[in-house]
Amino acid sequence: MTSLREITVGPADADVVGTDDRAIQIALDALAHRGGGTVRVAPGTYTLRGPVRLRSNVALVGVAGETIFKLAPVVTHRLAADADIGQHTITPVSTEGLRVGSAVMLRDRAKRGGSISMPLTVVDIVDGTLHVHDYIVNDWIAENGAIIVNYFPLVHSFEVENALVDGLVLDGEPDNHDAMSYEGDILWGGCIYLRRSANCTVRNLVARNCYGDGIRFGQCRDILVEHCEAHDNKHYGIHPGSHSPGTIVRHCHIHHNGSDGLYLCWGVHHGEFTDNDIHHNGGRLYRNGISIGHKDTDNLIARNHVWENVKHGICFRIKTEANGAHRNVMRENIIENNGSPESKVPANLAADRRNEVLCAGVHIRGVTHDLTFERNTIRETRPEGQRHQYNAFYLAKDVSRVRLIDNQVCDHPGGKVEDQSGDPSNDLSGV
Repeated sequence: MTSLREITVGPADADVVGTDDRAIQIALDALAHRGGGTVRVAPGTYTLRGPVRLRSNVALVGVAGETIFKLAPVVTHRLAADADIGQHTITPVSTEGLRVGSAVMLRDRAKRGGSISMPLTVVDIVDGTLHVHDYIVNDWIAENGAIIVNYFPLVHSFEVENALVDGLVLDGEPDNHDAMSYEGDILWGGCIYLRRSANCTVRNLVARNCYGDGIRFGQCRDILVEHCEAHDNKHYGIHPGSHSPGTIVRHCHIHHNGSDGLYLCWGVHHGEFTDNDIHHNGGRLYRNGISIGHKDTDNLIARNHVWENVKHGICFRIKTEANGAHRNVMRENIIENNGSPESKVPANLAADRRNEVLCAGVHIRGVTHDLTFERNTIRETRPEGQRHQYNAFYLAKDVSRVRLIDNQVCDHPGGKVEDQSGDPSNDLSGV
């Protein structure tokens, strides 16, 4: 044993020998029982059939770039009977490929799965019925094509405090990904998903290839994400939300995700988003570098480099005054070369030319007010005819009290600022 406060896990010469989720979980649970400590996971590939569940006051530490958590081949079965709210049992047409300890989620075409379902753990299998550790929280209807699938966040927390995740590669694509065309359309998970957790740190993490988001957390407070990379996830790169105050995302590399690179969901306030590289996002769903909206107030967005995202560099979503993204400060960002050729705009969006075709470095809509943009560089540097970042700033109607201070703006085909609000409270002189 290394010490009472440290346990090693690895394929050999470790306190816990193993290369799956069970080996790692044994170490985490043991230290949680002792009041905390550090689990050190040796270099290697660890194949997971269920999530590694974080514990309060326990650090999970790998070797950056060398400790890889990989999703096991995904097993999917249709339901033989509905899985109802309040049940602890699920009856699929087959249990082949599932075992005690497998993590499962329920999905169907009608609900599209959603993004809030937490994985259930199989605790027993009796006569073709799965017994799971917690209540089912939705009705899943067999006639709607409901399925059970062992897809899950590779690292997961629920009601955890003071946890650290450091130095892991999380790969959310199973080896049998070619068999997932149906399931992939309705899955929305995260390589790492923190829920109802506080004072946690995610550091030196690579989150890639997820059927959903790379790094995702909700109903949390004081979460720090730093020196991480989120890339090639089918949805958002980094996704804080569901009322998560005090979020800090800094020094991260967020690129080639299918939707927005950095998506501030609902109620992300009094946070800091600084020194990140955010580029080439939005290719699957035609989205933005940074998206901010519902009650996302009082944040600092500073010193980020936001470039060559498919639509807008920074997009303020349409919200009512009560729900708007007010009192945010954008300072010393470089926002350049965002937007796409009109031929690549999805047909269902192309009719809304002003908001979907003519992209902007900063695109502000909704009843949004009290925004400050100070010392940002917003530019188009591509050759003439390929400049798709049409304006540096676009202000829609109902936008007010926007201040532009000492921003450097150049070479936009539609001009520096387009102000559709006509509101005299806007001070747009600082470009």
